Amino acid sequence: MNQFEINQIKSRLRRLELSEDFVDQYVHKLQIDCEIYSIASKKIDRWEKEDNRDIVAQVLACGFIAALLGGFLATL
Repeated sequence: MNQFEINQIKSRLRRLELSEDFVDQYVHKLQIDCEIYSIASKKIDRWEKEDNRDIVAQVLACGFIAALLGGFLATL
């Protein structure tokens, strides 16, 4: 990979909010493994940034269901 492609890979990794140490180590690993840019890009594109809103929504939904079931069982 040339320097432009390395910078593109680093940019993609930074958008996932990964640490600089991880970004540098991963780019180094790609260079050692002689990965080409297109393959490395496809691998990184499959990674997903964790969305905290989804987790909060799931926790709230579970809490709401538990409260409803608890209330129902208390009335029996």
